Amino acid sequence: MTREVAAAAIVVAGRVLAARRTGPADVEGGWELPGGKIDAGETPAEAVVREVHEELGCEVAVLHALTGRAAIKADYELTVHVARLLSGEPVPHEHDALRWLASEELDGVDWLPSDRPFLDELRSMLDQGERLEGGNVGGAVRIGRTVRRTTGPWTPAVHALLDHVRAAGLQDVPRVIGVDSRGREALSYLPGRVIEHPEVASDELLSEAMGWLRSFHEVAADFDHPGPWRNGSGPRRPDQIMCHHDFAPYNVAVSSAANGERVVGVFDWDLASPGTRLEDLAFAAWNWVPLHQPLAAGLSARRLSIMAAGYGGRLRPGDILDEVVSRIERSIAVIGAGQAAGDSGMLNLARVGEPARTAHALDDLRRRLPAIGSALLG
Repeated sequence: MTREVAAAAIVVAGRVLAARRTGPADVEGGWELPGGKIDAGETPAEAVVREVHEELGCEVAVLHALTGRAAIKADYELTVHVARLLSGEPVPHEHDALRWLASEELDGVDWLPSDRPFLDELRSMLDQGERLEGGNVGGAVRIGRTVRRTTGPWTPAVHALLDHVRAAGLQDVPRVIGVDSRGREALSYLPGRVIEHPEVASDELLSEAMGWLRSFHEVAADFDHPGPWRNGSGPRRPDQIMCHHDFAPYNVAVSSAANGERVVGVFDWDLASPGTRLEDLAFAAWNWVPLHQPLAAGLSARRLSIMAAGYGGRLRPGDILDEVVSRIERSIAVIGAGQAAGDSGMLNLARVGEPARTAHALDDLRRRLPAIGSALLG
């Protein structure tokens, strides 16, 4: 009679957990997916949950089984079941080492023969990564400490900008790792909390974010690249610097500290290209004040003033406000042109109602502008 053994492919953030055996002698030092024999009356899923708890001290939920079975030895067959971690951190009780492996790392350990037949299917699944929230333009997935994103003709220019910014000492941007086997760019993952609509950033974080934007503008002021850029042309004109062009709360990671929330990461650099400081600030105002929402004129004016003070220099809040309409008109035009040209990222925006949604919000802002301007003067 054949006995069944059930193993767990515990997947977290696009990586799977591998465990190294300590015995018996014929498998000592080999790597496996943790698991064990199915007891009488147990389902494979129940056996996986029990074995993982016994071997690793954590709780998992089984999602589905991988295809096929593999012989372990006479009268024993292995099945593998994909599981997600519910609670606890895996700690080896019956193994001497654990490793979290991404798809390209699967061949870096000496797997036991019974586990190898499942690696191709597991590799394909891990390559999909864990989809990150947001990312309407191109989407992004997390694999371990990396983020993978679709590349385009603009990618070399963006990577050069990121390398320049980090070399200049501004570390809160992704580190460029390279291009993976699927042709996606691989960037370092930036941990932190992202402020999502309808939450509005605090006044303190608003000021902090504008200070960060000023720091970026300063270190990027001497950078140039001929492109191509996804959102504009190059090289930059003498009156331009490099701009993020999508500096919004949904592209910023923040963390809490004793003195309030701090910007710890800025991502989604696909739309970076030459521009002016006011263009970047105007787009920021649209999203950080946020001017796309029908806020009271006094509140909008106050938060524009916080922006200007946080950015520093001789910037006046009215300068930012005066630039907003033309900057958002440009965004509407870029999205529309990209959709007409078949840009897949811009076509994705159509699924969330763009650019019509932004155009409607801009019409509403035009009606509110006189009152906001008066509040700034008052």
